[in-house]
Amino acid sequence: MRHSPLIVGPRPDLAKLSWMARMLRNCTSERYKVNKGRMVRLAEYSRDCLIALREETGIVYADRQKGTLQLFRTQKQVDAADKDIAVLREGGVRFELLDREGCLAAEPGLRGAAQRIAGGLRLPGDETGDCFAFTTALAELARAAGVAFRMGVSVRRLHRSGGRITAVETDEGMIEGDAFVVALGPYAPALLRPLGLRLPVYPVKGYSITLPITDASRAPQSTVMDETYKIAITRLGDRIRAGGMAELRGFDKSLPPRREATLHHSVGDLFRGAADHSDSSFWCGLRPMTPDGTPIIGRAGADNLWLNTGHGTLGWTMATGSGKVLADLVSGRPAAIESADLGYDRYLPATARGRTRPDSLRPAHG
Repeated sequence: MRHSPLIVGPRPDLAKLSWMARMLRNCTSERYKVNKGRMVRLAEYSRDCLIALREETGIVYADRQKGTLQLFRTQKQVDAADKDIAVLREGGVRFELLDREGCLAAEPGLRGAAQRIAGGLRLPGDETGDCFAFTTALAELARAAGVAFRMGVSVRRLHRSGGRITAVETDEGMIEGDAFVVALGPYAPALLRPLGLRLPVYPVKGYSITLPITDASRAPQSTVMDETYKIAITRLGDRIRAGGMAELRGFDKSLPPRREATLHHSVGDLFRGAADHSDSSFWCGLRPMTPDGTPIIGRAGADNLWLNTGHGTLGWTMATGSGKVLADLVSGRPAAIESADLGYDRYLPATARGRTRPDSLRPAHG
């Protein structure tokens, strides 16, 4: 495809090949149901936590509560939605399967592209917002509550004694603590490897553009997921943000014009005349992806070491729920949702599960 949603770099990379092999083993109907079920469970809980946080703090982040529309351009895509619908039903998630007119009623800005729409799957409970504005505001709330942020400090390694982590070594000295949480996205595996943990998290690169809206009547009301190109087009106040694609190229952060063109194509094709494409900002990020799509949340490697990574493209979607689950576990409280199957243990052989304490681990090499 000229505007392919998946790009695999040609350069040989053992980590990439290993991760892809594990991902392919998850490409069965049975594994899909299990993995999607875990993700839906955490995402639904996370949305509830976000609503509670917003009501408690009054945090503002250009939020909208108008649902998400997964847009299908072909009948084949409509038919393939049955798998998603089955998982949504099992998880008790509200959904609407829409025909063309239903999609246009939900998103009037799509009328200029009506002939390219075969149908859609709408999730009315979904919300959207500006994650940069959210995290910036949340950091201020945390700082006011006593959290100390150390910006520009490099983490070098974790120090372990017996069954516990004793300190984090940084370029500004040692930091001791009672509990340690590794939430380093795609950089987590390198930090944890010396402890014997082989975290199957790979940096899957994604791209986004942000455009100023020139005609609000033609712009999206909320979020439209273009299923063909795997691009999400979101309304953020007076801007449109489009993001997507999955590129397997290690830690490369270059910005190829061809990828930007794909994003512009998706927005312009569906919402023609809605935004000024000559005034756009182009960005890329490295999503920490696990081979089964589910994040890794829980204790591993030491009595007081906790992981919160591998959320892939759903980092903000699952953020508040993941934080609440982890806070409960670290505090010795039972989590509000099932969390045992979110842990690192699921990647271990059955005979080794439950033995991720340091006395059962040997140093990894390579």
